[in-house]
Order: sequence, then C-alpha cells, then structure tokens
Amino acid sequence: MASLQILYQPQAVIHVLILCLILEIASGQDNRNTLLSLNLEVSSINKANEFTVTLTVTNKVDKCMVVKISTEDNPNIKYLSAKATYTACICTIHNFFWDIHVSANTVLQGKAEVVPDKDICPDGENIFPVTSYVETVTSKILVMP
Repeated sequence: MASLQILYQPQAVIHVLILCLILEIASGQDNRNTLLSLNLEVSSINKANEFTVTLTVTNKVDKCMVVKISTEDNPNIKYLSAKATYTACICTIHNFFWDIHVSANTVLQGKAEVVPDKDICPDGENIFPVTSYVETVTSKILVMP
C-alpha cells in the first residue's frame, strides 16, 4: 500500500499523464493518423477456386480525398478481367471489385494511397491535402484441393 502512495503526489501524477500522452494511450484519445479504414472481403463464386474480392474504403475525415486503390502482385492470383487499379474521389465510403482465380492457398493484399487531386474530385469539394498516407489490408484465401 505504501508503494501506491507515491501516485498521490502531484509530480508523480503529472509524470504518468505525460507518459500516457507520449505512448498515445490516454483515455479517450483517438488515432488522428487514421484517414481511411479498409475492409477486404473475399467471397466464393460458384466455380472452383474463383472468387469475388470487394475492397471497401471508408473516409474517416470530413474532407474528400483522392485515393488510388490497388492489389499487390501475387503469382497465385489470376485476374479474370483485368488487374485494375482504381483512382477515385472518396468523400464517405466506396467499394471496389475484382474477380480472381486462385491456384493455391495465398494471401491477398489490398492497398489505398492518398494521391494528388488531378481533377478527379468535383469542383467545389473540400479536398484533404495530399499526404504520403498508405493503408493496407490482407485476407487469406484457401482453395479447394
């Protein structure tokens, strides 16, 4: 009990609060570095080892931003139409789709990168400034033997 009495001293409390701020674990602190959230869903098509991939990108700030959406190269994944890379103005939420064939168990990685606005967002939109922000998400894909 005597060891806890040190926490009742004002200097000790201040040191603990500063440590919490430095470690970003203060109660109620949000992560201000998160601009986007990603959700990657892989659902089976009725054909063997073919899947539809849906990457949902959610904007977590109050300004629109131009985002480049892609998937990482993977030798076990063949894109049924094309390996598209999308660039879109995202103000709230947006879904992106790919149909793929998978030859072996693998991991698919989706990527969203904030890029410069090259007349992608409509005029008059409040645009988030360009950063070097990149967010990724992965999903395991298991194929039938």
